[in-house]
Amino acid sequence: NMITLVRRHLLSNRKSMAKTQGGPVRSFMPVAGPPRFPMSTVQRLIFGVGPLILMMVIPYWSLLNLPRWSRMHLGLPPEEDEEEPAPPPEAQEDPKAK
Repeated sequence: NMITLVRRHLLSNRKSMAKTQGGPVRSFMPVAGPPRFPMSTVQRLIFGVGPLILMMVIPYWSLLNLPRWSRMHLGLPPEEDEEEPAPPPEAQEDPKAK
């Protein structure tokens, strides 16, 4: 009698396991992995290559701006303001005026 009870218990567990075995059920959103919405090729390109391009452009941009930043922090005027002013019109003598 005891064996039949144990056998029934084991068989009932197997049946319930077969019912519940399917895809894994999660009660939380995944932190990593592909997005849940379909992405177009352009979106994939922007999300995949965009950060790489930024990481390649920013160092060169900052290196090219170093002279301007150093002049600014030293309190010097920008390079554009330091150009020689045009000579006054009196200094530009026309050969026809003589």
